Amino acid sequence: MVVRVLGSSSSGNCYILDDGNEALIIEAGIRFAEVKKALRFNLRKVAGCLITHQHNDHAKYMRDMVMNGITTLALPEVWLAKEVAPMVSVNPGTGYKLGRFKVLPFRACHDVPCVGYLIEHTKCGKILFLTDSYMCEYTFKGLNHIMVECNYSDVDLMMAIEAGRTLPAQRERLMTSHMELGTCLELLEANDLSEVSEIMLLHLSNDNSNEQRFKEAVEAATGIRTYIANPGLVVDIDKY
Repeated sequence: MVVRVLGSSSSGNCYILDDGNEALIIEAGIRFAEVKKALRFNLRKVAGCLITHQHNDHAKYMRDMVMNGITTLALPEVWLAKEVAPMVSVNPGTGYKLGRFKVLPFRACHDVPCVGYLIEHTKCGKILFLTDSYMCEYTFKGLNHIMVECNYSDVDLMMAIEAGRTLPAQRERLMTSHMELGTCLELLEANDLSEVSEIMLLHLSNDNSNEQRFKEAVEAATGIRTYIANPGLVVDIDKY
């Protein structure tokens, strides 16, 4: 199983879990033509698509997923906001099965209704996927892989505000919508990481983050190899 990153920013988010025979798409914020290209135009192997919330950088192209017959899971609020007839309206805490992928949505903390997903497959074990959430109310057992937002740090944000790259009003919004580096480290510390193979940091802000420092901070705190989810990144997450 590999994780393939197509996009992980406010410009558009999309990730593909792919074992060669079966694939799961996470987020629909990248043009569908790019998704098809990444799948080598083999849509038959796609078990489904998971969407976290209604913002365009995560859900803009969900209609294309539906029109191409891909089983798509999203909150009722997302289907309503995008004016698309629901395929599967998810209920946080209820499990779903897409091919051999087992999926459990849980409430995230964003400025619109949002979920994270706990994803399990025999090829890779258990994946925590959480983006666009300023905190996490839950801990998880038996994790093998973590994909988590680390959007900004207070230090980088204040530097960007002082330099005029970020508006001062953005600080209040970020505090109640996206995950700060310190909060990300607290989330990692709260969970059992003994079986975690790697950590992937998602949705870093262009102006309010520092890739190298974030990577080093997470690796120093956890001792686990950490990746920044830049477009084009491919990571092998086979369980064995």
